Amino acid sequence: MTDSALTNSALLKLFSSATTSSDRRRLEDSVVAFRAVLLAQPDYRPALHQLGVTLRRLGRVAEAEAVLRTALERHPDAPEIMIALAETLADWNRIDEAIEITENAIALMPGDAVPLTLLATLQARQGEKMLARAALEAAAAARTPFAPALTLLGQIQRQEGDTAGSLRSLDRAIDCALSRPEVAQAHVQHAITLLCDGKIAKGFREYDWRWKTGALPNLNPGLPPWTGDPLAGRKLLVRCEQGMSECLQFFRLAGLITGGRVIVEAPPALVPILRASHRVSDVIAQGDPLPQADCWAPLLSLPRLMKIDADSIPDEVPYLRPDPSLFAAWRERLGPGPKIGIAWHGGEPLFDTQRRSIPLADFAPLAQVPGIRLISLQKGEGRREIDAVPFPIYDPSEEMDEGDGAFIDTAVVMQECALIITANTAIAHLAGALARPCWVVLPEGGDWRFGWHPTHSAWYPTLECLRKPKGGTYLDVFEFMSRRLTAIRDGQGDLALDTDTPDS
Repeated sequence: MTDSALTNSALLKLFSSATTSSDRRRLEDSVVAFRAVLLAQPDYRPALHQLGVTLRRLGRVAEAEAVLRTALERHPDAPEIMIALAETLADWNRIDEAIEITENAIALMPGDAVPLTLLATLQARQGEKMLARAALEAAAAARTPFAPALTLLGQIQRQEGDTAGSLRSLDRAIDCALSRPEVAQAHVQHAITLLCDGKIAKGFREYDWRWKTGALPNLNPGLPPWTGDPLAGRKLLVRCEQGMSECLQFFRLAGLITGGRVIVEAPPALVPILRASHRVSDVIAQGDPLPQADCWAPLLSLPRLMKIDADSIPDEVPYLRPDPSLFAAWRERLGPGPKIGIAWHGGEPLFDTQRRSIPLADFAPLAQVPGIRLISLQKGEGRREIDAVPFPIYDPSEEMDEGDGAFIDTAVVMQECALIITANTAIAHLAGALARPCWVVLPEGGDWRFGWHPTHSAWYPTLECLRKPKGGTYLDVFEFMSRRLTAIRDGQGDLALDTDTPDS
């Protein structure tokens, strides 16, 4: 049968087959099927929409945008196509365009929870939490409860410090969720709120729902799962599942497992400094062949498996150490005088809308403290901001981590700094693991990775948490730090910025 000879019945059957096969294992087949539908009927609205959605799920974002723009030209009053296009533009971080298109969809679907929730998500990414909350409250008031709206509302309430409100919204989301991923997302956010509230054991038990969200790859290597029982001579493979921050933080737990061999799989950039700690039998890089082992565990499941609670968090530091053979060379490069290491740009968190970055321009008050030199510890994309600020920063990045691997030199430079000041980045966790004095700047609701205390970290004794004030800005925090550093320089504090840092 030729394409032109397809009957309506055959067309509907083909479209139905493509739609039902749209899961992660068959997305490529779905693209082929949707294109076959469109060959027979180029303007078929559901096929255009689903083709764009499927291409986006495959990560082919440019193709998805092209398909969805064509679809919108042919069907200018199709809100589902507008929503899909807005989500695709958001993948490119084109948030303003995405918001405009989402508002057009809302005009066609007034009071509908789906576009209202998308609008709130986009506004939250821009830091417009009040606008996002208003959109979510409208979505939550819809006739049919919409779990994603309640889940995002719970996140924002947590970020604002409203733990009780967050848990109520997330309980409602769990009750009204219509799909397994919706239930899982709500449970994960519920777990994070519990962790932010100091309910460590309960939070990590519920955090196991993360594997049902579809956001993480299947890391099961075909080995029996470790249950937390004594190893009794067995070999355990621990696999890092998220980012470098989480790997640095929870690596300490792998080093506490005794009775057998423990091998940790970590991001390649962290392998040298983790391996140099000699806390586990070996550290291998993600992507390398997996070793033979008797059982396995995901890294962020170790707190549950090891029965960690608020009273038993292992906070002994340092559990990572810099290479002392590099001290002399770096001391000569950095020169004398008090130095503060800074980092401002972090990666996007997996299960949170809250960004981990702060504009480098907000660090300007630190440069006004007399006699202090700012040393960049920033890696990657954020370094581009250095040339755009009007205050001096020494950037040693071209000389760092060229030998034994990433973070080896960084650890030494941090050891030469009297203080580290950072946004919510991997640098904060490295500072904590090295037991370096560190001020980490957090949003007003904090971050579960640093604990529930408003100013101190349950996981890192040398870290101090400074939260953005409600209704304030990050610049307010840096102006406070500038005044505090000036007082310390004048002898009214306990951080010895007027002396060089000892080697260990």
